[in-house]
Amino acid sequence: MTESTPQPPREWFSPALERLGAAHAAVALEQTDVYNEFHPVGDWFVDMESSTFRQGDITVQMVPMGTLGTDGSWVWAWANPPMHPPGSARLGASLWLRDLGGREEIPELVTPRLELSEFTDARVAAERLLIACLGALRAKGYGSVTADTGARFAMVMTDPAIPEAEFDRVTLPRVIMQGVQVFPHDQRATVLGYLERHGFQVTDPFGEVVAAEREGCALKVTFDEHSRVTDLSVDTQETGHRA
Repeated sequence: MTESTPQPPREWFSPALERLGAAHAAVALEQTDVYNEFHPVGDWFVDMESSTFRQGDITVQMVPMGTLGTDGSWVWAWANPPMHPPGSARLGASLWLRDLGGREEIPELVTPRLELSEFTDARVAAERLLIACLGALRAKGYGSVTADTGARFAMVMTDPAIPEAEFDRVTLPRVIMQGVQVFPHDQRATVLGYLERHGFQVTDPFGEVVAAEREGCALKVTFDEHSRVTDLSVDTQETGHRA
């Protein structure tokens, strides 16, 4: 009897999900910084019926995304009727993502249960999935908390009281490169997604060098033949400062 060769752990989602995440990565991580400052870690409570999440002294509106089980399985909220009965208003966001997955042929968004135990680290995989969800939904933040069962309940925040990330030329290089690190397979999409969100005028978006400007700030990003970022520079035109 021939023993099967063990499969190495997975590192990445499908190309379609990786593209979605890449397109939103920098903006989503930038927004995550704002949310974490607004809602610092503290004692927490989730009220599923009112779709609220209290952490410390602050309560925000949230919508459920899914649950990461102790076995490394991810079950989408729309596929978990015992926790989220069909027709619940709180399912709107996860159903929207499912519809997006159907239109864009993103298998992870339409598959009820994902075996994240196949990845090197199931919790890291779940966090990357949440970052992609946050970006696609243009939500205000994301989080997960551990229930008594050991499973982790994952959500994105939708509360209008949470500030939206504003353009910051000082943090621009960092957030773009963080996005590239988290979703590395379409780095041009990460750069262009960030520039579009912040209203840059872009010259030759698919060239070797992408130049962009807004409100006195000029950006140049150089790509290699595989569309990987090799150089990023920022000029603040009023002062001549280069980052």
